[in-house]
This record gives sequence, structure tokens and C-alpha cells, in this order.
Amino acid sequence: MNRYYIALTILAVGLAVGILLMDRNKQIKETEPLNLAIAYNDPSRFLSVDEVTDRLIKEDPGLVLIDVRPADEYKKFAIPGSINIPYDSLFTASSLDLLKRKELDKVFCSNSDVWSDQAWLLCTRLEMPTVFVLEGGVNNWFKSIVQATEPSATDPSEAFDRYSFRLAANQFFYGVEKKDESPITKPAATVAKPAPVKRSEPAAETGGGC
Repeated sequence: MNRYYIALTILAVGLAVGILLMDRNKQIKETEPLNLAIAYNDPSRFLSVDEVTDRLIKEDPGLVLIDVRPADEYKKFAIPGSINIPYDSLFTASSLDLLKRKELDKVFCSNSDVWSDQAWLLCTRLEMPTVFVLEGGVNNWFKSIVQATEPSATDPSEAFDRYSFRLAANQFFYGVEKKDESPITKPAATVAKPAPVKRSEPAAETGGGC
């Protein structure tokens, strides 16, 4: 299916949920649907696993990785350094204060791209600045960093450089070169999380997520 129509479909569902979550008495400036669909097809809205990982390791104060999955999923496994704001809590007062901050790159992640795409669409529709999506989500991060695969002998040198970086990242976060636990069983609580921004996290609420 054409990504333009995918964008409109996700937007329709996301806005229906978002309307229930926001204070409808407030005046909110919105992006036109056509411009939103164009932005949805712009690959620059994605940040790669390696870029986000590098910034997490450096404890970049300009990066906030926001996991929009339900709290119970986040507790089972989360990317180190991420914070949990479930999708249905995006528009609480404290969350809005964070999302409106222009100096921060807010990067949404979920298991794949589904819920993070919806979070991005809602925030972009409401003209929240500097919002992005982690490409491939938590599953891609786990596969790339936790289960990094050694390149074949015929791969270019860039592939080996990337592999070396991912092994180093794995050791930085977990203290070992490899981890075999799946995201379903590895508890996030055992992972030290650098805090890229100091704020009070909103109360986590259970909600659906992908």
C-alpha cells in the first residue's frame, strides 16, 4: 500500500485516540493533512539505531528517547536510557511540557514502528517541534545491538566498523559482549539508564502498543 495512504490511515486512527486524550477546550495549532502526509514520507523523520545508540552512550542532553509502549512491556525490556510515556499518556501536562521543548530531539520508539509512528503523527499534527521515530523500534535495536551479527569476509570495511561499534555498545550497556536473553524476558530494571533530561515522569498507564 502507498505510504501516503498508510499515513492517512494511521492519522485517522491516531487522531481519534488523541482527541480523547487532549483537553478539547484548548486552542491547538495543527498541520494541514497534506503537509503531514508529505512529512510522513520524508525519511529524515527516522533516526537510525546506531545514531541513537551513539548519543545515548555520550549521554547527549539534547536527546530524549521516549518508549510509548504500555508500562508492563517497558518493564520487561527497554532500551537503556529511554523513558516510558505510554501512548495514552502523551498528552498529560508533564508530557506536553517535554514534547514542546524545541532544544530536545524527542525520539519515539515501540516494538516496531506502529505506535511510535502514531505518536509522531499526532505530535507533528499538533506542531510539536523536533520529533523523530527510532527506525525499526525496540526490536531493531535488540537485533542490532544486543544480537549484533558479525559481517562476512566479503563485506565492506564499513560493515566491520559498524559491527565493532555495536559490540562496544553492547559491552557499555550490559558489561558483556553478547546477551542471549530475549526482550520478552530481560527486565529493564537491571539496566542502568542515563537520564538525558531531568523531569518528573508522568504516571504510567496501561495501553495498547506495537
